[in-house]
Amino acid sequence: MKYNSNIGMIQSAGRAVILIFIIAIIVGGVAWAASVIIPAGHVGVVDYFGQVQDDELGPGFYLINPLKHVEKINTQTQEQEFKEIRGTLTREGLEVVLDASIIWHIEPDKASDIYKTVRGSYSETLIIPNFMGLLREEIKKYTAEDIYTGKSTEVEIAVESTLKQTLAPRGIIVERVLFRGLTLPPDVTNAIQSKIREKQAVEQMRFTVEKQRLEAERVIIEANATAQSNFIKSKSITPELISWEFVQALKENKNFIYVTGSGGVSTILPMPQGVKQG
Repeated sequence: MKYNSNIGMIQSAGRAVILIFIIAIIVGGVAWAASVIIPAGHVGVVDYFGQVQDDELGPGFYLINPLKHVEKINTQTQEQEFKEIRGTLTREGLEVVLDASIIWHIEPDKASDIYKTVRGSYSETLIIPNFMGLLREEIKKYTAEDIYTGKSTEVEIAVESTLKQTLAPRGIIVERVLFRGLTLPPDVTNAIQSKIREKQAVEQMRFTVEKQRLEAERVIIEANATAQSNFIKSKSITPELISWEFVQALKENKNFIYVTGSGGVSTILPMPQGVKQG
């Protein structure tokens, strides 16, 4: 009887262990189903049968009602690339082909709004259509020559500014819009290059003519200055000055004697031979 009693106790204990194990599995499963991990660079939007919670979940570990769905939304910086965009026309109706990139991210505090209002790809729904429309509107304001000679930067800045204003209220922050490899039809490019060369040649001619004009003016001014100087000098030369300069020159010459006589009359005599001037 004692043996049978021990067997009964062991069986009861085994059943208890199994029951505890089953309960642990169930509890663990429920806990696992209710747990959510939001990775870095993401936020969680809680959806309870269509009722979206306004407050987003930041990165971390959460225990959530298993009946609630948590959508993880990427808030990291992303890049939307465009290859060989076509159909953008200049003011004259000439096609411009270009590559472009949009650097953007979702504003974390507006992730729940985006989740409620946008389904599917945010790029395809919001970014691409708005960008393409703005690009066409801006490029048609310029001529092909404008685009070729560097005004594409103005288009880039205008598109970026307007795209930022358009998408920011929707929770999408545009960081940069970048254009690359703008090309025009080859015949248009050749015509523009020829026109630019002609303009450069004309500008060079204008520069040369202006340079020659300035040089001629310089020569005239210099000649007038010289003539004016000579005129002033001629007015200042008198017989007395000439005589004085002559006497000063003779004084330096040891072959002559300068003698002042009575009445202030001066006489210039040659130095006698054999006489040394002291």
